[in-house]
Amino acid sequence: MKIGIHGLGGRLQRARKGTGLSQEAVGVKIGVSWMTVHRWERSQRSISDENLDRLCELYQRPLRWFLTLEAGDLNDEVVAPEDASMMSAAANRLSRKIADAPAGHRPMIEKVVEDLLDALRSG
Repeated sequence: MKIGIHGLGGRLQRARKGTGLSQEAVGVKIGVSWMTVHRWERSQRSISDENLDRLCELYQRPLRWFLTLEAGDLNDEVVAPEDASMMSAAANRLSRKIADAPAGHRPMIEKVVEDLLDALRSG
């Protein structure tokens, strides 16, 4: 089974960085290419349950940590308290719309959202 949920890519990246491993090192340890690890972390590709289990073991994190959405998964930037509730509401609406989209369209939608967020952060 393939798993692709909002926030998973960021959690995979944080867990990897927490161990001090590079994408290349992770790929070698679990038997995938560094580009696959990169795409998982950017939510450009869903991950198999077998590979997620391998990462749980490698990163020493419970599966639940990767699959539980929290407010911080929607926005890594520090936000003023008065803006946080407005941004959280918008993020929740966007998350619901993505979740309601046909399953076949979700990877494309998530990639577009990631690209937009990257452009906003850099711009």
